[in-house]
Amino acid sequence: MSTSHLESPRKILDLGAGTTASAWLGTTGLVAFLTSRPARIAVTPVTATSGDAIDLPRITAQEVALLSKDVALVRDKEGTVWSVPLGDPYRVREIVRDMRTLLPRPSGEGALAISDEGRVLSLSLGRGEVGARPVEVPGRVRAGDAGDGVTYLLAEGEQGGQLRVYPGTAPERGPSARVTLPAGAAEFDQVRGGRVYCVVWKRGGAGICVVTRDGERAEASLVTLEAPIADAVVTDTSVVVAFANGKIALYDAASLSAPSEGPKAPVSTTAAGGKGRPRVLLATTTKGATSIWIGTAEGEVMRAAVVEVAAAPEPPVAELAAPVVQGPSKEEVEALRKEVEALRGALDARVGELASVRGELSERVGELASVKRELDARVGELASVRGELDARVGELASVRGELDARVGELASVRGELDARVGELASVRGELSERVGELASVRGELDARVGEVASVKRELGERVDELASVKRELEVSRGDLARSLEDLREERAKLERSLGKRIDGVLPDRVRSGLDFVVSLVENRRR
Repeated sequence: MSTSHLESPRKILDLGAGTTASAWLGTTGLVAFLTSRPARIAVTPVTATSGDAIDLPRITAQEVALLSKDVALVRDKEGTVWSVPLGDPYRVREIVRDMRTLLPRPSGEGALAISDEGRVLSLSLGRGEVGARPVEVPGRVRAGDAGDGVTYLLAEGEQGGQLRVYPGTAPERGPSARVTLPAGAAEFDQVRGGRVYCVVWKRGGAGICVVTRDGERAEASLVTLEAPIADAVVTDTSVVVAFANGKIALYDAASLSAPSEGPKAPVSTTAAGGKGRPRVLLATTTKGATSIWIGTAEGEVMRAAVVEVAAAPEPPVAELAAPVVQGPSKEEVEALRKEVEALRGALDARVGELASVRGELSERVGELASVKRELDARVGELASVRGELDARVGELASVRGELDARVGELASVRGELDARVGELASVRGELSERVGELASVRGELDARVGEVASVKRELGERVDELASVKRELEVSRGDLARSLEDLREERAKLERSLGKRIDGVLPDRVRSGLDFVVSLVENRRR
């Protein structure tokens, strides 16, 4: 019998920013670690002692999955999943949107994604392109984990929800085991599964639900650990937990099932060390050796080996010496022989029955072989259909690329139109200001016109007054003219009546005065 032990971690990478996620590609022996701000990804062999990170433009990275040594999937903060060529990360391509969780599969070539509405999508790599298809599973899925040859999905349900174990990589075929979690796990949204164990928890809490699997049976128990959990991973024989206080602890079946009222005691503990507290854990197994990778909040990536320590052998148990007894008598031997013959007859009858059963089983095997042939033929047909679907997906991906290019062109045109609209808005503002100025000038002109109209009315009244005066003057002129005519007539009469006597009688001064009066009247008339 052996127990697991955690060695002290050793620094492998420094990403320069806090790690947010990790992924493991067992087929090529690669691990990937992701940072968010700035977005970077480091992909390195599990045996490496150093490595470099590459920048991811235009992405606020949150989760990562490795599909191959050349292609990765990255989910950003807004829920969009991008396909990232590791050789040229600037050629990222959008796959799906509104995803809450990305579940990497260690075998590569595929991953699962859970949407905001709890739907499950399968993302697969084929012919250099990443395709997405919906996975029909009942209920609203809250969380999950994709392993080698097994898939764990946590669906909403009674108490803490229902954990389902799906064999293989196609959850549509139905689960092989189901277990209802305790009510205390209702808020848990993180799942990690292994060959024997599966754990469900929530980051920042000290409670963890441990599910032990034995074939189609699964049992769940809620336990309490010593500190808030940052992350957890599952190996073939143990559960490794990273705590927010910087400690890494390893638990096995005995420590998790040990009766205790307080927190469970781990089998082995070690300090994460390095810069920052542990945030991300990743378990890898190559050639029978298991390693735990640790990503910290300051961007350091460390690796700690899990060592199997053999337990001390138990002392041998001394065997008691058998007592010496006397052999059986002849009668006892004869009775024993008869019993053996009777047992032999019974065994022969039983063998006959077993032979009959074997014949029936042979017939059943023939029937199953016929069914298997039919299933193989059906699998061939499904493979052909799948090939056609893959070709159709490739065509649709090409059309989608063209549509994306068209969308880019339309976005460029929209940008130009937005700029033109801005210019027109500026011109409209200037015109509005000009209209305001013109309205002000118009108001001044209207006031001036009112003043002019008032002056015109005053001038009209003045003209009317002058016309009245003119009429009065004309009347006076006519009266003066008539008076002058009368004077002239009177003069003429006087001159005729007096004759030259007046000239002789009147002195010169009087005659000149009369002449002056006559001239004055004539001038007045004129």
